[in-house]
Amino acid sequence: MKLAMPMHGYEFRFSVAHAHYEKLATESNDCAEGSTTKKIKTRADNNLKQEIKIDPPKIKSDRCIRCKQFLDTAPLYNGHPNNSNEEFIALTDEKLSLFTGKEENINENDEFPTHKITYFSVYDDKGHLCPFDTGLVERNVELFFSGYIKPVYEEDSSTNNGVPAHDLGPINECMYKKWTAGYDGGEKLPMGFSTGYAEYYLMDPSPEYEPIFKKIQGKIKLSKIVIEFLLDQGWENPNYEDLVQHVESSGEYSEVEDTLLQHAQFICDQVVNYDRVSADDEKPLISLPCMRSLVNMAGVTFQKRKKMRKAENKGLRIKKGPIWTKAVTTNLVRDVFEHFFLDQIDNKDKNENKGPKKKRCGVCEACQSPDCGECNHCKDMLKFGGSGRSKQACKNRRCPNMAILEAELSDNEEESESKEEYTKEKQKTCSKRILHNVKWEEKSITKYKGSECYSSAVVGDIIVKQGDFVMLKSENPNEPLCIAKIVSMYDKSPQKFMFHGHLFCRGTDTILGETADPRELFLVDNCEDLPLGSIVRKAEVEHRKLPINWCELGGDLCLQEPLEDDGKTFFYTKRLEDNRFIDIVFDENDLNDKYGNPKKKKYETPIFDAGCVRWSNAEYKIGSGVFLTPDVYKFKSNKDLETNDSKENNTDESLYPEFYRKKADNIKGSNLDTPDPFVIGLIEEIRKEHNDIKMKVRIFYRPENTISSIFLAHVKDLNLVYYTEEVKTVSFESVEGKCYLTFGDNLESPQEWSKEGPFRFYFTEIYDSKTYKFDEVPMSARKIGMMGKGKGSKGKGKSKSYKELPELPIKWESVDKPLKCMDVFAGCGGLSEGLHQAGIAESKWAIEKETAAAQAYRLNYPDCKVFTDDCNALLKAVLNGQAKEKNMPCKGEVEMLVGGPPCQGFSGMNRFNAGQYSLFKNSLVVSYLSYCEYYRPKYFILENVRNFVSFKRSMVLKLTLRCLLAMGYQVTFGVLQAGHYGVPQTRRRLILMAAAPGYVLPKYPEPLHVFNKRGTQLSFAVDGSRYYNGCDWAESAPYRTICVRDAMSDLPDIKNGWSKTELSYDGDAVSHFQKVMRGNDDNSLVKDHICKEMSAIVEARITQIPTYPGADWRDLPNITVKLNDGTLTNVLRYPYRTKKQNKDESPRGVCQCATGGSCDPADRQFNTLIPWCLPHTADRHNHWAGLYGRLEWDGFFGTTITNPEPMGKQGRVLHPEQNRVVSVRECARSQGFPDRFKFFGNILDKHRQVGNAVPPPFSSCCGTGNLGVMW
Repeated sequence: MKLAMPMHGYEFRFSVAHAHYEKLATESNDCAEGSTTKKIKTRADNNLKQEIKIDPPKIKSDRCIRCKQFLDTAPLYNGHPNNSNEEFIALTDEKLSLFTGKEENINENDEFPTHKITYFSVYDDKGHLCPFDTGLVERNVELFFSGYIKPVYEEDSSTNNGVPAHDLGPINECMYKKWTAGYDGGEKLPMGFSTGYAEYYLMDPSPEYEPIFKKIQGKIKLSKIVIEFLLDQGWENPNYEDLVQHVESSGEYSEVEDTLLQHAQFICDQVVNYDRVSADDEKPLISLPCMRSLVNMAGVTFQKRKKMRKAENKGLRIKKGPIWTKAVTTNLVRDVFEHFFLDQIDNKDKNENKGPKKKRCGVCEACQSPDCGECNHCKDMLKFGGSGRSKQACKNRRCPNMAILEAELSDNEEESESKEEYTKEKQKTCSKRILHNVKWEEKSITKYKGSECYSSAVVGDIIVKQGDFVMLKSENPNEPLCIAKIVSMYDKSPQKFMFHGHLFCRGTDTILGETADPRELFLVDNCEDLPLGSIVRKAEVEHRKLPINWCELGGDLCLQEPLEDDGKTFFYTKRLEDNRFIDIVFDENDLNDKYGNPKKKKYETPIFDAGCVRWSNAEYKIGSGVFLTPDVYKFKSNKDLETNDSKENNTDESLYPEFYRKKADNIKGSNLDTPDPFVIGLIEEIRKEHNDIKMKVRIFYRPENTISSIFLAHVKDLNLVYYTEEVKTVSFESVEGKCYLTFGDNLESPQEWSKEGPFRFYFTEIYDSKTYKFDEVPMSARKIGMMGKGKGSKGKGKSKSYKELPELPIKWESVDKPLKCMDVFAGCGGLSEGLHQAGIAESKWAIEKETAAAQAYRLNYPDCKVFTDDCNALLKAVLNGQAKEKNMPCKGEVEMLVGGPPCQGFSGMNRFNAGQYSLFKNSLVVSYLSYCEYYRPKYFILENVRNFVSFKRSMVLKLTLRCLLAMGYQVTFGVLQAGHYGVPQTRRRLILMAAAPGYVLPKYPEPLHVFNKRGTQLSFAVDGSRYYNGCDWAESAPYRTICVRDAMSDLPDIKNGWSKTELSYDGDAVSHFQKVMRGNDDNSLVKDHICKEMSAIVEARITQIPTYPGADWRDLPNITVKLNDGTLTNVLRYPYRTKKQNKDESPRGVCQCATGGSCDPADRQFNTLIPWCLPHTADRHNHWAGLYGRLEWDGFFGTTITNPEPMGKQGRVLHPEQNRVVSVRECARSQGFPDRFKFFGNILDKHRQVGNAVPPPFSSCCGTGNLGVMW
């Protein structure tokens, strides 16, 4: 390289720069001539067109062939220091020599000189200043640097006494000696370069290189913050939103999210480097949820790179999070989990031979590196002279890609329906093949189906009697023998020697699988008529009964030692009905008893008698209100008059380059495919017609079925309907249930009357669907619902008068005294709030370790004892007899135990091995079950995420059920959708309920509101069988869905970052839901209507998101805008055509990986309105649908999370119209928290309390719907 003219102490390399500037000038003129004015597409909210003058995006900007920077933005190198020399000459200067030349011995490490360099700049041979941390050196791009060389002991970073030098290099290696190790007590971070002549530690950069070097320093500091966060909070499985918030709290970065995504590759590389030197049994930090999200969004790859010096962990602030006590368990709980879990693992390891599990991706640096030969794992390998017993891969070769993949498979929280193949569970049938000769021995006085019965018979060489248990072969020869109880023995022509047998189900054939005792049976509703000659042998079956003082034995018993399975000895304690394990109630002296069927007969088939239909525990007469399936009547409403204007036709794809991704998109949070609620009708005539029951019913319209706009329909009461003159004849098969109708003017307060019982509807007007007019109700209909007038209708079942009522509407049942309840993992009290609203529970004790959540619980339940302590420590004290000292309840005091144990103890495990099983034993589920086993409450509720049912091949669910059954509890399990019970969000949750012996096990409440079809797939498969929650109303429900407009349209407008905790309401509550949320409180202030403050660029993006349904990041224009901090954004460049594009199409790729190659770090772009990372990885992540998404007024919330972030897992968190994320109160409304409910702490504490809670209307329905049965 030649020196050129001096300039400000530097010599300017004019030849390269001059050519570069000429090119820029030419491009600038071309752009100025070609600039055009473009119109942004019409927005649905105001129908205005905003004109923005922008430069048309270039198809492909020229880039430097060396450093890959865009030529129009690449910074130029200003020239060499004055009087500088080339490297090999500069190094001979005496100032740099540490030796006199008279030394006898020199250490070999000192033969390669080490110096410092200050006032340095790094550049390529094209004259561009280049960052040295973007992989250029690793790709063997020649980078040089210049500056002033100083001795290694020199601390002065000025140019004084420095040796000027230029073209040092090329750089062979960038030495990040302590990337994540801190700053050696100061602000300087040791970094350096290695060339063919020497090693150089960096001091201060030149003024021209300082902006680049500051970014590099900031990146390194960011990686340190991230790793410390992972070490500190990794035990909590932090998500992406938690990571963003932590970095924000450091105060170091303004645009946190963009900064994280900008440096994601570097951060992830440093995390992987840390994982390589971590302990063997530690879970890789790269597999935590927050890091997986970062990897996916930023498109991080773990390709093989040129070997660099190992990172040291010295100086890193390592915190392992709070020290959790080991899970404190009672003996029985410990025995169930330890014994059965370990047996299951041994069987899996020994019996399954599926070939080696893939542990490597094959492309990352770890996979392509050789075994190091230094770690403990290598030293144990046979090839290094070890024993080969551990069979563990080299520690330095742990594959980050596979760690992420396994963690995602293990901890998938997406609420998506499993596509697992399954076979519907079928009742086993017995083989009727004759094996033995039979002869009668003794007759009986009873008869069976008109045939004479016998009390005993000789089958082969054994005598069987009525009431004996026998074993028979199954029709499937691969299945074990069936077990049946002989109920009756009789002769039946032409087949003689028959018996009627009641079959039992083996525990291993239930959901318990191999966790069940192999000798345990369950009574099922399955009987068969079988030949006596098919009996293989007799069985010994014991009905085990629980001790009378069962409730006093908590914590004292161990699991009964399993006896050897001899194939003929069994026991049973419970009856199995679908998903319910219940007590057996029968008289053992009555051998014909049907084993505890409910005494209240339920008519499964409709029975018509004397003008009345009896079906499903209810009677239907003339004048009865009915729910009909939605398909029986087609309403004429304003929906039929709506036209759908396509927004796609008006879209300029050059201005909206990502909009094409939405053409085949299903809008999340939309109610477009939500089913209609039941049709409401009034029976006017019932008749028998052939083999069918026909009814004439008068159809009632709901407000949303009328010509009123959708918005006006939301103003009306949910129980309001309209009388019509429309009558339809339908089959009784269309009936879904019963409801109650009355004329509103007959009531003092129709709204209050509706609250007194289920499914009460009232009307005050008649609606004409032909003229779309409302009018007064005719006199003949005004007597509907008048109580106590006359007797029930009789005769032939035909009438057209409403002078007589068939019955009174039922009321909600109540309890004399609420159950004394303990809430474990209580949070802020959402589960308790719902049970309080139902009137069935009174919270006496609550345990919550998080201080802010515990304080919120105290604010809402001042009479409850709230323990801010580790649940294991409290249980240990109780088991040690210190309950009174800790103010904890004693045995017999807790009548109801509720809680939702966190899943961190097991949800992040990658596989079942010995090391990770210790994590499982520490799981809080085990601790929660131990509370139940000790206190033995009357009722027990466990709430958890939907995927609880599938964690680790459903092992967690199986062991939980096994444990409760071993205690003696009746148990039922099922997945419910909170949106079915009156909240405007999708939230599928497992609800497991248990009842003590002798108490009635409740059923799950039927859905009250229709909800989006995609969120109502509530069945789940376990071991090839599918399980349901037992609800009958799977396709529709009595009420319409609750939407975002219902929830929060009455809340006042606020701006981004609003922090005033109390604010006046703008007006009265409008919708039915809002009135319920406000209650009878006269308070004119709404509390906690506050929202997170977004950074300048995030706020700018939110502002550009349109307000029509389904809008998200794909609607962002590719323009330059001025941020509120005064800076300008960049236009996103698309330099590449993707593999799927034609040559005549405009490029859509932002990275060279779009062409099929590997990612190039130089392709990254920053400070753009469209975040570069989203189009970079959108093709493999469902186009990142929903990120920066707005809620839809007539749609619903996604699952309310603990920290709303536009780029988070639940990205649809923007207000439907305002330019901000949803507020704490809006999130609380989405969960159904009444406005009086208080939260505590900072804004993130409050969001966390809301997001972690059980929706109160959900838990209230679980109580109210079963008052008559459960309480």
